[in-house]
Amino acid sequence: MGKINYDVLIPARNEELMIEKTLYHVNKQSIKPNSVIVVNDNSKDRTKEIAESYGVKVIDFPYEHKNWVISGKLGIVFSFGMEHFDKNNSHFMILGADHILPENYTEDIIKNMKKDDVDMASGIIENEVTKSPRGSGRIFTKKAMECLDWKYQSNFGYETYALFKIQSEGMKARVYPIITKTQRPTGTNYNKKKFYHMGFSYKALGYTSFYSIGRGLTIAKKYGLYNGLMFSIGFFSNRNVTYNEKICKYCKKNLEHSWEDLFYSPKQLLKKLTTSGSSEKINSN
Repeated sequence: MGKINYDVLIPARNEELMIEKTLYHVNKQSIKPNSVIVVNDNSKDRTKEIAESYGVKVIDFPYEHKNWVISGKLGIVFSFGMEHFDKNNSHFMILGADHILPENYTEDIIKNMKKDDVDMASGIIENEVTKSPRGSGRIFTKKAMECLDWKYQSNFGYETYALFKIQSEGMKARVYPIITKTQRPTGTNYNKKKFYHMGFSYKALGYTSFYSIGRGLTIAKKYGLYNGLMFSIGFFSNRNVTYNEKICKYCKKNLEHSWEDLFYSPKQLLKKLTTSGSSEKINSN
């Protein structure tokens, strides 16, 4: 099967309460990473000190900025960290600073990726159901990273963009039933601005207006009516911005429901919309 070589990238901003447990479980992996890279993103707490105590490679983001989890430019921090990947490795992992992995996570994911000829994969967070590899815990092959030019986009939707990009180039992505945990609920950093920009990015990625209506409804159900409305406003305010023509075409081609469903199979459409609210993780950061 060949030797497994991989790096782990963990962006971290003021994560002193979370990152120690995350690093502990990374170090407990059945196959150790070649390198663990922590991007210290302007932390004002003990994040850097704790990370250094685990012997990982800590790099400081080079300039100050507001929290980009809210503004949508977080892809810049990821891309900065990716510059420090050893490109001779076979695989590369992106991990959140609050994510706890089981000891067999990397070994089992990569072995399955090799067996199934998959270029992007992840496990599943406890109590979540997802159809596509989630953002934290994603593992890429070298081929996939080359396809992405070793960077994420500097806008909302960078995780979805990466998924669509490799799929539009004929590579496979998969979720494997390996359960992980997070130390805080997902979506805790979401606010009205983030939902607005999320809607804007969905339009840029090629999602149709019909799909956005369904997504807005599921966001309203899970995060509140106002946030669902902000998502829809963001989507329909984007009249000109598209990220990549090929990716947009791929997105539209692979949407699970469309306006035609409304006329020809309304019962099935209703089932799809209500299911999507609980089965799809919102990954467009």
